Amino acid sequence: MLVVPFAHDQFDNAARVARLGAGRMLARARYRVPCIVAELTRLLEDSSYAERAGRIGKQVQREDGARIACDVIEHHALWR
Repeated sequence: MLVVPFAHDQFDNAARVARLGAGRMLARARYRVPCIVAELTRLLEDSSYAERAGRIGKQVQREDGARIACDVIEHHALWR
């Protein structure tokens, strides 16, 4: 994944993707064809990015995020 953050939480999300090894971040100011080609080439030639993204995807599939979020919201709503 090549992330080009523009605003809000996108910068944090892009940094997180890069930190997890599932992709790379490209600063908006560097969003030019040569930089894009270089970054995509790195992503495609280094299989570790795809492997890490695959492992993270499997972990996310095992989670029941919607149920957990509902439980947390319900807990805080009832105990306030």
